[in-house]
Amino acid sequence: MADNFTSEDIKNAYPDGRVLYRRLVRDSGREIVITMQAIALWIFLEGMGFPNLVQKLLKTHEMVVNKILDEAAHCIRWVQSVTPPAPAVNLSDMPLTEGLMGGMRINLMLLYRNRMNVITKVNKTVFGSFAIAFDDMIQEVSGMNFPQLNVLPLVQDLHEGLTYPNHYPEQAAPAVDAPSAYSSVLPNHTALDKDAHLPETKRAIFCTFTREYPVHRNELESFFERSFGEGCIEKITMQQVPDNEHSSWASIIFHSEIPVLAIMQGKETEAISVNGKHVWAGSLERNG
Repeated sequence: MADNFTSEDIKNAYPDGRVLYRRLVRDSGREIVITMQAIALWIFLEGMGFPNLVQKLLKTHEMVVNKILDEAAHCIRWVQSVTPPAPAVNLSDMPLTEGLMGGMRINLMLLYRNRMNVITKVNKTVFGSFAIAFDDMIQEVSGMNFPQLNVLPLVQDLHEGLTYPNHYPEQAAPAVDAPSAYSSVLPNHTALDKDAHLPETKRAIFCTFTREYPVHRNELESFFERSFGEGCIEKITMQQVPDNEHSSWASIIFHSEIPVLAIMQGKETEAISVNGKHVWAGSLERNG
């Protein structure tokens, strides 16, 4: 930012970034500096021609936003390493981020090839803009201003043998392992964008549960809408059974691929809890 810009000018230049930063560091308790670097990374990606992730994340449920932040933090650690990441073969190594890209591919290797640009732009944005634009929120959550944090810039790790993953410890973050771990949404939360162009198999999961502890349609609807926003479900199909029996499976088709990616995390099956009842989820694409 130019020297003649006031702090208010700089704050006003990042209205969406400020809202997202407040949600993450105050409401979700995420780490102050990693979150700044992640938002700077998303702005860098927009400059490369990718969609505006900051705006998209403002309309996305906190559970998904936190997992996409984890992907960004993972990416930032890799771009500082002298050792490149292993190429992703069958599954994306940034699945949730890619899910918001509107069909554009994004992965660690692509960003690693541009790692010096990433490091330079993230440092410039964090120290040249966010240090001022986010400073009031930093003080609110930490009691210190940005200079007092003694933040070190991102650097490429040139020390032989000290490469990721051994050299870069995982950042502490709230544990959010399944939708059931997040039980409420913030006011004014809106549903995920619809990805009607994607085949149903990419937007669907198959759930099984026991007849002794049946899960009903309205429980599934309530559970997934709490996690991913009202109207996130396109269709639920319950197993057809006689009136005196309970269904033991259901298929859920979402409007977006994001819930599937968030729930499954690249696994073939994943255990979730719906109102305390044990449910096994599987990707319909894998099991179809």
